Amino acid sequence: MAVRNFWIKADIDGRKTKLTGGPRHKDGGFDLTIYMRHDGAIIEALEIRGRVHHTREGVDELRLYVEPDNDMAPRLTTRR
Repeated sequence: MAVRNFWIKADIDGRKTKLTGGPRHKDGGFDLTIYMRHDGAIIEALEIRGRVHHTREGVDELRLYVEPDNDMAPRLTTRR
């Protein structure tokens, strides 16, 4: 698999093919938004952004920003 700085692979129940892809350029990023039903409404439950951060020292750092909706924060579970 050819992988740039970020690569997304999503396996969704009911789809025959996976959603896969990455940025076109070596300093590219991505935005991913996950929506879900909550209290009868559809909300933006989680947003994930991948970015290349250029430091003053000239080093490129890869960063992931994860922002849950305030109502969803208590319902998020992380695993290692």
